Parts: sequence; C-alpha cells; structure tokens
Amino acid sequence: MSLGNKSPPGVRLARGALARAAEGAPPPPAVRRRPRQSRAQASAQALQDAFVRVLIERGYARTTIRELVGVAGVGVGTFYDYFGNKHALAAFWIHQRVQALEAAVREAAAAATGRSLADVVDAVLAVQLGTVLQAAPEWAALFLLERQISSIDAFRSHYGNWVQMWQSALLGAADPPQDAAGAARLLHAISYGWISQSLLAHGPGVDAQALRAGLVQALHAVLGTLERENPIENRL
Repeated sequence: MSLGNKSPPGVRLARGALARAAEGAPPPPAVRRRPRQSRAQASAQALQDAFVRVLIERGYARTTIRELVGVAGVGVGTFYDYFGNKHALAAFWIHQRVQALEAAVREAAAAATGRSLADVVDAVLAVQLGTVLQAAPEWAALFLLERQISSIDAFRSHYGNWVQMWQSALLGAADPPQDAAGAARLLHAISYGWISQSLLAHGPGVDAQALRAGLVQALHAVLGTLERENPIENRL
C-alpha cells in the first residue's frame, strides 16, 4: 500500500505514539558507575557476557561474583565499580535485554505502518519471536530469572510499554481494530505468555517450528474476532 508523500492522520498518530512509547521507556536499574571510556565499557560488557555464560551453565543460585570476574577476566574491584552485588548485575542485564527487544519490535511495527492488520501483527511477531529463538538458551534463563528478582514496578513498566507498542502498531494498520487498547492487551498476553511459557516448560530445545505455528494460529484467531468489531473487554 502506497501512502504517498503525506501519511493519513491515523498513520501519523500511530507513528507518534510509537515514538512516545520509546521515549517513555523505563530507566535502567541503578548501577554504581556508568562506564564511559572504551576500556571501562569493555570491562562492563565482559561482566555481562560472563554473567550470561555462567547463568546458563550453573543457574542463578550457584553463580558467584568470584566466578564471574574470573570468566570476565577482570578484578573483583572492577565488578564493584559498576554493580553493588550479583542481584544488581542480574537486574541490569534483564533490563538491557528486554529494552533491546522492545526497540527492535517498535522498529518493526513502525516499518509495517499502513499495511493490513494481519501484516502488522505478523511483522511484530516475526521480530519478537525471531529475536528470542536466535538466543533461546539466554532467553530461557532470562524468563526464569525475571520471575525471581524483578520488582513489581519493573514488571508493570515493561508491561505498559509492550501494550503501548502493540496498541500503536494496531492503530497504524490500514484496517485498525475498533478496540485497539483491548486488542493490544490480549495480543501481548498471548504472545509474551506463549513464548515465555514455552521456553520455561521446554527449555532452549523447544520446537521452534511448532511454537511459531501455534502462536501465529492463535494471534490470527484473535484477529478474526477483531474483524467482527466486537470490543474486547478490559480484563487483562
């Protein structure tokens, strides 16, 4: 669908909403010091990479700071330059990963603006699911860990951002649903719940093809209800 030089009002509204959602992203968990020089940034990144490796291999409970600095090749003092404890590093890593996924999905939603509702949903899902499956061991560990350490405020903030992203994406479709807010809550609940629960239940070896097929079928079934213009009750 060609939009010409001037986008329709609904498309401009959706793009503006996506931009505001990006601007309203929650701040990262507090760290002791922000690495600014390249060497410091490399050390901080090495600690995060080491955390992911040890987390996947040993689990969070058995992950120690001494082991992390050994794998990262930095001193214990360097760890405490940036993070107060293991929990602070874990929370920061979760935030960074979720924020990166949200940004990728927002970009996909913006690129799909003006297309059919089904195409918009497929574009968002392709990036969300594809990103997670490309690093399935990491995301399986993340979904489990966030249930252990993430605060309710962090959960609510990210939930609100995801729902806002979905709503903005839906409003940008050529055939937006009547109840975009309700549809956004439902689509997020299904997609996030299906992906996270599948990885939690089956681990990184989850059948990616079956996961994708089942999720696409479920979301398109929801789209079928939207086409009948039945507003979704505010229950999520």
